[in-house]
Amino acid sequence: MPTPSPPVVASCTCHEQGVTGDPRDLSTLTERQTTVLLLLATGLGNVPIANRLGITERTVKKHVTTLLDKLRVTSRVEAALIATRQHDQLCRTVRRTVTVRAGSAVGTVREPVRLQAGP
Repeated sequence: MPTPSPPVVASCTCHEQGVTGDPRDLSTLTERQTTVLLLLATGLGNVPIANRLGITERTVKKHVTTLLDKLRVTSRVEAALIATRQHDQLCRTVRRTVTVRAGSAVGTVREPVRLQAGP
């Protein structure tokens, strides 16, 4: 006798099961750590992350180690999964300073950064 197949689910039921995202507090991450985490989640290694941010590979390694400790995980993959699950929250916190010129006036503005894998 064949094993019955599981019922087909027409839509996501995560909210019914109380799954609403990862409970880790990301507010303890610095802006640089958040940027490294988002780049890590795109699949980049330490050297490409260092090149994108203009820092050394050793500094990236330090950021990754600190991230793993703060997120209470043991691997980059686990950290990347958290970044993916809480992407919207993380992206709201990553900003860069941009110089704005209007006539002879010069000022700075903090604007969101859109991070993508690649060069």
